[in-house]
Amino acid sequence: MKDFLKENVRFIMRTELFAGNGIAMELPEKLKSFGWNRVGLVVDKGAYQGNSYVNDIARLLEKSMEKVVLLVGEMPEPTYDYLDKVKTVFESSDLDCFVGIGGGSALDLTKGLATLKTNKGPAIEYRGFGKVKEVPLPVVALPTTAGTGSEVTPYAVFIDTKERWKFGINTEYNYPRLSLYDPGFLDSCPDMVYASAGMDAMTHTLESFVANGASSYSRIFSIEAFKLLFANLKKIAQKDRSINTKLNLLVGSGLAGVALMNAGAGPAGALSYPLGVYFDVPHGLAGSVFLPGVVTYNVENGYTDYAILYDLIANEPSLGSAEKSIRFAEEIRKLSAALGIPTDLKGFGVKTEDDAKLIIDNSMQLKAAFDQNPVPFGRDEIEKLIYSLR
Repeated sequence: MKDFLKENVRFIMRTELFAGNGIAMELPEKLKSFGWNRVGLVVDKGAYQGNSYVNDIARLLEKSMEKVVLLVGEMPEPTYDYLDKVKTVFESSDLDCFVGIGGGSALDLTKGLATLKTNKGPAIEYRGFGKVKEVPLPVVALPTTAGTGSEVTPYAVFIDTKERWKFGINTEYNYPRLSLYDPGFLDSCPDMVYASAGMDAMTHTLESFVANGASSYSRIFSIEAFKLLFANLKKIAQKDRSINTKLNLLVGSGLAGVALMNAGAGPAGALSYPLGVYFDVPHGLAGSVFLPGVVTYNVENGYTDYAILYDLIANEPSLGSAEKSIRFAEEIRKLSAALGIPTDLKGFGVKTEDDAKLIIDNSMQLKAAFDQNPVPFGRDEIEKLIYSLR
């Protein structure tokens, strides 16, 4: 087992978090406490149309603040072109901050708009790391799905339509200043959104736990996230939509996001990118399909630290670490199945040899994520995993 105490550690968390039923009603007061009265408001279209509570908060802001400029985001997986298009909504307005209400894509869009409000030129110019020179406007994030982690991370991911790939505007300026976890925002989530977002958070949790870049600090967050997510995703599979279940999922998702940005990603999260770009599969659902296979692969190749997590969900002290890890892999597979996550790629349009090769050939653009896996995971392993899911 890795000796974390012998390594130098850098750990970052820059977002002030509030969680509780109805906490979003305090949003105007919290904004004003920072001296922010002119707001760029970005709301996911699905949440805006399908959740009356989201509408209540939008109206509350419009009533309480000096100025609110509203954008209802219509693109589920936003592109750099779309970011350039919608930034014009805010160009003539003097704003103090941006508020994003929605899933990961809506929150990413909010960060992108906050960046372009102070950094001129096409959005694509800021793709990558270290490109943002001027400090963006502050961002406040209110997630409407429990899985993204975008409300605590500095990444804002968009599709580059020219290169057909997802690349982020990644800057340490873009940590949301404030995030609010309110279970009322999850009321409009369909079952599959609960499942895909929740398993996206589980992917963040497990890949950050095993990542080569993990530390004693990041693992605290991975472990606490796992406890919340595993228990409450089982409740979601049983149709439990209670306030406590939803709040626990939101908090667990945030903890997983903190762990991921401090430890590193892994194969399941990385493979979700080509599946999303080329087959229009939502990011959370895409990663969820690969997660059980990656866990199983690691266990079969001798990785046994999953035993630490297995001990949190089962009391079997007579078993060794290897056997516990094997059983843990099966528990993740069973949880994914109980949530209705597809077990193969055919349902996403990956049907031919060329389709499979498209994912394999483009996956290596995220080699850094594969290198974080505790067991070597290269092109051969990617091929085996893809073909096992066809």
